[in-house]
Amino acid sequence: MSKKIIAILLALTFVFAFAACGGKDGGETTTTAPVETTADPFAEVDDTTAPAADDTTAAVVDDTTAPVEDTTVADATDVSGETTTEAANAMPEGKEAIVAYYNTAINNAKKNSKSIHSNYMKHAVAGEITGIPSALDSIGQSLIKDNMGEDDSKKNVTWTSAEDKNAFFPVEGETYASKLTAADVKDAKIVEKDGKWIIRITTKDDPRSEGYSHSNGHAPKAFNAVLPGIIDGYIPGIAKSLFSVGTVATGYPASTVQVTVDPATGNVLSANYMLYWTLYIPLSGTDVVLPFSTENDYTINW
Repeated sequence: MSKKIIAILLALTFVFAFAACGGKDGGETTTTAPVETTADPFAEVDDTTAPAADDTTAAVVDDTTAPVEDTTVADATDVSGETTTEAANAMPEGKEAIVAYYNTAINNAKKNSKSIHSNYMKHAVAGEITGIPSALDSIGQSLIKDNMGEDDSKKNVTWTSAEDKNAFFPVEGETYASKLTAADVKDAKIVEKDGKWIIRITTKDDPRSEGYSHSNGHAPKAFNAVLPGIIDGYIPGIAKSLFSVGTVATGYPASTVQVTVDPATGNVLSANYMLYWTLYIPLSGTDVVLPFSTENDYTINW
């Protein structure tokens, strides 16, 4: 997990604990933080592919979808002895085919690329922050603001070993990069630009839950999702017992991953992940709601 996020959690826990212990005045404010907006790079592509139907079915945490097999493209060795990947002959069409192709390409990138370079990680507030007691609003806002922006621990870092790629590249701590199915995806598009294929996958909304893991929900199957169980582990037990800090929950609004693929090899050349996530911290019967976005950008080297 990002060091900045850990810092926010620890600091806010004690601020909120103070409020629960008697420091709040009973009021509640709603503050709106600026949302960082950028032009959609996919809109600049000559997109002639019809978008998939907008399926907004909510995620069910008790996800009984059968696990997706590792669809990594089998390695092939050419006459020079160098390992290459089998090229796809035709652009995939339709959500199911695009998702399957994406899984193959991104899983192969994590497993077989020479290295993965993390260009940056950026955190931003992605909506209204609610539930912070008015007496502590300025402190809470300051703590959040100070920990937004780029995370230096993920800036211009290159991972070459399988251990590091598995530890840091989505999905963190797993040997795979995606176990998405068409049922997890709201929209999937693919277009050609300058001889490359650009794929954009948008996951369905994941509603509030205390039980997300990498095996359930939608976004957690393909993103470095901030999981509620991990967050909850950073909240000191004394804060929970003495200050009525409840079990945290998370939700993941529709999030997007965009990759550029060399169609001749099937190799992913770059990947950009935009994860939207909402943190819910129960405090004496009231939820503190913190909506964030985390953007990760990578270059894949072969």
